[in-house]
Amino acid sequence: MKTPAVHPLSFAVCCCLGLLSAAPAMAQSAAAAADAADPVTLDRIVVTAGKREESVREVSGSVSAVTGQQLRESGAQGLADYVQRTPGVVFNSYQPGVSHVVVRGIATSAGNVQGQTTTGYFLNDVPLTEPGWTIAVPDIDTFDLNRVEVLRGPQGTLFGSASMGGAINYIANTADAGGFDAALESTLSKTRNADLGASGKAMVNLPLAEDVFAVRAVVNYRDDPGYIDNVGTGVDGSNDASVGGGRLSAVLSPGEATTLSWLSLFQQIDSDDNAYRMPALGDLVRDTAIPEYTQTDITVHSLRLDHDFGWAGFTALAAWQDKSQDWRFDFTPYRAAYNADLGLDLSEPLYINSGGDSEGRSIELRLASPSGQRFEWLVGAMLFDTEKALFEQLGAAGAAGAFDRSPLYGPGSGAAIAPDGEIFNAFYTDLDGRERAVFGEASLHFASSWKLTLGGRAFRTEVEETSTEAGFGTYPGAPRVSTSRTEESGFNPKAALTWTPREDLMVYGLVSEGFRFGTPNTPGLSAYPIPDGSGSDELTNYELGVRTAWLDNRLLLDATAFYVDWSDIQLRLQTPDNFNYAANGGQASSRGIEMAAAWRPNATFDLHSAVTWQQARLEEDLFILWYGTAPEGARLPGSADWSVSNTATWRFAGRWYPTLMLAHQYLSEGISDLNSAVPGVVPNEQGDYHLVDLRLRMSFGNTDVTLFGSNLFDERGVTRTVPEANGLGQGIVRPRTFGVTAHWRF
Repeated sequence: MKTPAVHPLSFAVCCCLGLLSAAPAMAQSAAAAADAADPVTLDRIVVTAGKREESVREVSGSVSAVTGQQLRESGAQGLADYVQRTPGVVFNSYQPGVSHVVVRGIATSAGNVQGQTTTGYFLNDVPLTEPGWTIAVPDIDTFDLNRVEVLRGPQGTLFGSASMGGAINYIANTADAGGFDAALESTLSKTRNADLGASGKAMVNLPLAEDVFAVRAVVNYRDDPGYIDNVGTGVDGSNDASVGGGRLSAVLSPGEATTLSWLSLFQQIDSDDNAYRMPALGDLVRDTAIPEYTQTDITVHSLRLDHDFGWAGFTALAAWQDKSQDWRFDFTPYRAAYNADLGLDLSEPLYINSGGDSEGRSIELRLASPSGQRFEWLVGAMLFDTEKALFEQLGAAGAAGAFDRSPLYGPGSGAAIAPDGEIFNAFYTDLDGRERAVFGEASLHFASSWKLTLGGRAFRTEVEETSTEAGFGTYPGAPRVSTSRTEESGFNPKAALTWTPREDLMVYGLVSEGFRFGTPNTPGLSAYPIPDGSGSDELTNYELGVRTAWLDNRLLLDATAFYVDWSDIQLRLQTPDNFNYAANGGQASSRGIEMAAAWRPNATFDLHSAVTWQQARLEEDLFILWYGTAPEGARLPGSADWSVSNTATWRFAGRWYPTLMLAHQYLSEGISDLNSAVPGVVPNEQGDYHLVDLRLRMSFGNTDVTLFGSNLFDERGVTRTVPEANGLGQGIVRPRTFGVTAHWRF
């Protein structure tokens, strides 16, 4: 079966409007190799960044799209393998199942925040970042994905809350009633200081009624052996992790104008121990008294109806999702203090269990005029409800007996303080959130080469939180219960002006805003006064972009300049008695230039590069309790001033049609938290690393075999730094890895 070649320039990413990074498809036959000489432009990449299908080169905003074929050719498994190659994006990771993508530097931490994140995540337009603090976001396996869209800049008008910095929209392939299809993929790999790793993936598409009804099933499992030795538990390669799951799609097309689609996602991530190292102990070493596991389970179901009325297209999208995540951190170094303060004789490791679960329901209805008209419009409404239960528990084996023996508590106290024998202080939070909105966008094409786009979103958000403290903190009284609530409403505007004097030149200017949920604080837990909560930040984005094509579309040059004004920033602060709370304060900005170039001089070679320079900085002094004042001009955490991505691909027409791909990535230095911005504080640093990958693919009929090496120079690229109870911890990129992948397609 011949696979059409994709022009390497489809790997170009429009920096302003979005750099579309892509590597060309590998020819699987002599005919396909010959076809590669014909230029295929980026116009063939269709995205839904504007809630309608349109060429990525025509979107008046910063959008990058990486197709499924490009993901496969680059060897991408999950988000970490490709998202940071997108302009203006930094991938921060510290523990399995928990990662944070920062777009254009809009973040106050490289890790968890007190409330909603600043980057939104979606699966076929279904929101995955629920109101308030998000339990977990699936790291969707790239196998059989249609594409991943990365939208830079605030997307509040069409995509809602949590997309202040940008949004990531996974587009999964759905069932196709046009014919049978199947694929298999398997990988064996060896990482430095780790055992042999393996993965297996499969897809089958079954048309049960030709052109009417079909189902598509995808399953995947990946075993990532640990590469960090835990000297405390005595386990080498302790951070073993497994990722498994799949997707199920069913599509019914009873008529040409109507399509009914079902899509389910299942994912489970289990890690035996945490993945951060402790550099003070040596390379790839950590030391905890107990393994710090992480367990994540995510299920998402969605039902979508699309109907073409002729004068407009109607879409109804309903979804239900269930998430849970549990993790454990070692707290043993503080055991002596608890023994002394509470008169205990704890001898077993002290730990903190944390996590929660959530159930969310969302629905969106929208109408959109046909594309290609002089006047285009879109209107819609959405509702998202979520119910969450969060917990944080401090415990140690034998805690109940220790309280019975304590001179401060005495016999019988253990059964009340630690009824399960271990947990002796805990916080439980029930949180209900709701987002309601109506939105719309209209574009007018005038004077042949000009387009004016105006849009807006009127929204209302509500969060109600009930918190309970139980254990020695409230003994001998009853558990302490408190309730708080926040409500907000507002309007998010958007305006863009686009000039397209000819097919190879487009210039646009854009002004857009973003928002996220406020976060209520729980009164009564702290002895110190705290505010009622935080409100939504205020963020406005200004950008000017240009996209050009040269040499008959064999050279693409794109650039975007942007400025982001961010005020009333949501902050995660702490009282002197160690209670976290949310507040608004401070002002920051982010400014930068995103550039991309893609060049294909002939059918056998192409080169593409993406360079981003940005400065995300505080615009006024910010006082941080216990640390001091982060001064005006201080860097925002989770960002980098420079990021560079280069990929060169050579295609050969000889036997087995080999393709050689060399990729390079650079990320400049950054910090992981705002505390690190205070003068005199030893900063928790991250970034400042180069990564080099090499891949050789050969084709044997319908089977591709790829030999690869990742992180060839074995860099210890730091993705986040956190002070832990046992010492400074660093999340790092995976050490040097070699492997082989076989991919078969029917």
